[in-house]
Amino acid sequence: MLGWCISECSSTSDTENENENGDNEAVPPHCHITLKCTREIAGFNGLGEAVRRLDFRSSVRDGRRFNYVCALLRLLVAGKGITSLPGGAQRLLLQMLEEVATYVSDSQQNINVLRGLVQQLRALLNQENQKCWGKPLGSQSLWAEHVQTIQRIQDIASQIEIKEPGPNIRPKLHDLPEECVREIILRISDYKDLEASASAWSLMAALISEQRVWRELSHYHFTKQQIELILEKMCLQDTKERHRSWQAIYHALRKTYGVPEQLQYKESLYFCRLCRCLFWPSAGHPCIVDQCPDFRQRVQEAGNSNSNESQPVPPAKFLQYFSLVKFERQQPVSQHLPEWLLHLLSSHLSRSIHQRHAGLLFRKAHSDRIDVLILYRLLSLFSLQLIFLHGLGDTGHGWATSMGSLRTPDMKVICPTAPNMPVTMNGGFRLNSWFDLKSISISDPEDEEGIKKATRYVHELIQSEMKAGITSNRIMLGGFSQGGALALYAGLTFAEPLAGVMALSCWLPLHKSFPGVRKCPDTVPVLQCHGDCDPIVFYKFGQLSSSVLKSFMKNSHFQTYQGLGHSSCEPELSDMKKFVEDHVPRQ
Repeated sequence: MLGWCISECSSTSDTENENENGDNEAVPPHCHITLKCTREIAGFNGLGEAVRRLDFRSSVRDGRRFNYVCALLRLLVAGKGITSLPGGAQRLLLQMLEEVATYVSDSQQNINVLRGLVQQLRALLNQENQKCWGKPLGSQSLWAEHVQTIQRIQDIASQIEIKEPGPNIRPKLHDLPEECVREIILRISDYKDLEASASAWSLMAALISEQRVWRELSHYHFTKQQIELILEKMCLQDTKERHRSWQAIYHALRKTYGVPEQLQYKESLYFCRLCRCLFWPSAGHPCIVDQCPDFRQRVQEAGNSNSNESQPVPPAKFLQYFSLVKFERQQPVSQHLPEWLLHLLSSHLSRSIHQRHAGLLFRKAHSDRIDVLILYRLLSLFSLQLIFLHGLGDTGHGWATSMGSLRTPDMKVICPTAPNMPVTMNGGFRLNSWFDLKSISISDPEDEEGIKKATRYVHELIQSEMKAGITSNRIMLGGFSQGGALALYAGLTFAEPLAGVMALSCWLPLHKSFPGVRKCPDTVPVLQCHGDCDPIVFYKFGQLSSSVLKSFMKNSHFQTYQGLGHSSCEPELSDMKKFVEDHVPRQ
């Protein structure tokens, strides 16, 4: 849990730590991020802050990272990506584009990349200048600054001249031995560059036509199984015939499987699963494993493979962390409803109140030409509640999308956010936390006062829904990790029978006080879900909690998910949805 706590620290804390370390030694560029960053919490991960922390401007002049950064810039400039960012992030990204132009001009390489970016910038200018009767939206002074930057980039691109090396510079590519040129060609990973190089001069074309080049390219981009399937499909089992057809084999593989995106760049950003941060592999990062030596041992004991500790992050995936992926926006229903109905729905009236005034409501709907079936579905809202509590360092929005997938037409999902407080396990740094966590051991002291205070808050949430007319047996309580622990304790100590409690990857807090403090009926359904490779809340903690629960609860079930760490998965969400459907009374 320590690694999880540290990874979820606020950006303020990270900045302070970097400043402190800056006097002694340089901290490798890295950036902690929050997973499940949906559009509801688009501001949680700041793109501008990530670009600064990962030192993207300096990376432009690093030949290993240049193509990755440019691919990211292409995605941002295309469409409405860059214009949807805050002003500071727009300025920073245009500065990066200017840095690209300067680097290309100085090195006289990758001119085609710069030309593509300049064309996109021109399209962006035309698109923005046509808005709002010829004036772009937003700050006029900021837009004027952007126009000046784009003009400088265009001027740099237009003034680039490819100069042939002087006669005194030796050796030139033409002077190299054939074997040296071949070794250069074998290090080109993009087939388009190979095909373009073939037009340079006759020797280059002859070398690129060699099937060895395409064989090496095929083995670099594709697995042995993929190659064997294509060979079988092309009926090339004969070795001699196969050696004459590697170029055709490569293109068949490319069309069938596509080229892995991370292999198109000399270096890509990587994501560390242990400490949840982005980093450049060549620079490394201050991983939690280095700060806490016994953490790796705990991960290995949980059954996780060391080979999966980090994974490449393509440019499009990088933007997903900041909710900059394109998605279909549905027109809000509220734009099509009259004010009287909006007021009714926003007042959270109960189903019984709706039914009391059904005649009046349907007559009013008929006069306003609202479809009666649509009105009935709208008025059936809020007859079932799901209250879901997030884990340490997260927010309620972090689980809003996942819980939305469990919704039925008559369900309202409530995902509250915990207060921000110092957490002992996190060295006293402040996090969104339901109560203080002092250790990860069941036998160590717990924050009893904090747990009971958070429980009172959850009980007040439940009671407020009951006052609105929802019966307790139509209210479901759930949570993940620390939120799941609180959901268990709050559900068991609530006097009225709930529809059920769903506890994900968690433990039973204050377990020694049970069954004495239990107030709920022993028939309340409880679903515990836990991954057997959880390195944070160990699987055995979930099993021990389940044993305690089954000693005094008649309807407690423990579900195991093989290979799952401290996270959620689709089978788990499916089981949760079925649990809701099975245990909520029908109308």
